[in-house]
Amino acid sequence: MLNTNLIHNCINILILVVCALPGFDFSTLGIDTETALKISSGLALLKLVINAVRDGPTGMVAPPPPAEEK
Repeated sequence: MLNTNLIHNCINILILVVCALPGFDFSTLGIDTETALKISSGLALLKLVINAVRDGPTGMVAPPPPAEEK
């Protein structure tokens, strides 16, 4: 099975790069601000779909398990 935490972290980094660099000129890459917004929205939606498939709808709203004490 794929490590979904790794995928989530990679998607988070991509969203950070697209959203947190408003001063960056994406037009040099052929991307305008509207397209950058669409890309970040699509990535966020992808994370939700991954959660829905992995945990199921009820698992997405269930309280988290207690943390392990060390």
